[in-house]
Amino acid sequence: MKNIIALIALLFIAQTTFSQHRIELKIKGLKDSTLYLVHHYEDTFLSQDTAQIDASGLAVFQGKKKLPLGFYVVAMGRSRIFDLVINDQTFSMETDTADYTNNLKIKGSVEASLFQDFVAQANAKAKKLKGATNAQKQAIYAELEQFQKDYVQKNTGTFTSNILRAGVDIDVPPLPAKPTLKDTIAQSNYYFKHYWDNINLGDERMLRTPFIGKKMDTYLQNISYFEPDTIIQIADAIIGKTPYKSDLRKYVVGKFAQKFIAPEIMGREGAYIHVAEKYIINEPESGWDTSSIRRNKEYVMKMKPVLLGNKISNMDMTDTLDIYTPLYGVKANYTLVMIYDPECHHCQETTKKLLEAYPKLETKGVKVYLACGTRDKKKWLNFVKEFKTQRFINVFDSHTVTDFTNKFNTTVYPNLLFLDKDKKILANKKLDVEQYLKIISQQEDKNRKLKK
Repeated sequence: MKNIIALIALLFIAQTTFSQHRIELKIKGLKDSTLYLVHHYEDTFLSQDTAQIDASGLAVFQGKKKLPLGFYVVAMGRSRIFDLVINDQTFSMETDTADYTNNLKIKGSVEASLFQDFVAQANAKAKKLKGATNAQKQAIYAELEQFQKDYVQKNTGTFTSNILRAGVDIDVPPLPAKPTLKDTIAQSNYYFKHYWDNINLGDERMLRTPFIGKKMDTYLQNISYFEPDTIIQIADAIIGKTPYKSDLRKYVVGKFAQKFIAPEIMGREGAYIHVAEKYIINEPESGWDTSSIRRNKEYVMKMKPVLLGNKISNMDMTDTLDIYTPLYGVKANYTLVMIYDPECHHCQETTKKLLEAYPKLETKGVKVYLACGTRDKKKWLNFVKEFKTQRFINVFDSHTVTDFTNKFNTTVYPNLLFLDKDKKILANKKLDVEQYLKIISQQEDKNRKLKK
């Protein structure tokens, strides 16, 4: 029995020790101060631990949880003392106030020592810049660049190597003296294909470095002009490089979802739906909490019916004379559906602008289906009368059968949907009249080409 109890005690101690972190830092010349251990996250810092320096200059960062691995900064107040790679949970460091960085010595962590060795050597080389001529500076910069490349190559596979490589931009082949359109496209394709070459997305520790956030934001902005199918292919390729069930994977998935859930360019929300369904809703053990999964399910359910190219659901509405006037009963080259609230100021202003510009749309065979999205019939009739919308098809959900929220993604008023003659969606957001006319022109060009 005693042996069993002893074994249980040993296992408990082992588990407790395993789950803790302890980093000792001795700083000669510093005492009675507070130090912070913070890591990079996008363009900010997140504090992970605090330690008090005693009278002998010793500070100990320790806790019952493991520290997330990554690129850290040891700070005092708002001052950055030195950078640090954390790949181990237990090690010690020693330095002094004369030169925190270059006098730093590390024991018990190969990765932290490796990074510190690079910093010390690079700083020593950089000192030669002081007092150097321009020509000498260029030579020193070239030496530093080569030193970094050699260090990366020599230590391939380490976190330090991944960090140093991430700070190097890819070399894009220059355009010829007289570039053609083909040359420009080739250069652009090379850029997008090799953009992530220097970032190891298979290393979760890279999430806590200064590189991932800025590169993701720039990349997503650049690819937002691509067609949805292309964006989806890119998303799958990049997400596929990240470790399964990792925080880095969740981060990349979240960035794609955030960028395309409300895209600047109409139609790109299809990329959000793909990413949300594949990597948030349907990926087992994805790590997303139930609240996030539920919200994304709701967003996807509402957005799917009004994707560009989909045939819109019918609206079983009645007109001001209580005559059945369904959306599918409208015969027109194009139909502009506006779902509105009679008391909404934006709806009122949009209606005024539509009435003013309607002659332009009418000549192109456009009819406006003005659907009241609220349940107060009296306010609806007053709206029709006050704003003189008789030129439009004014309808009301008399029998409470139209699901504006889930079938037409009406979360705010007004909600405008532009349809072709077959009731397929050409635009799923509010546009100005000139933009609708441009869509019509594009459709007419497309139809002419199909007839040839």
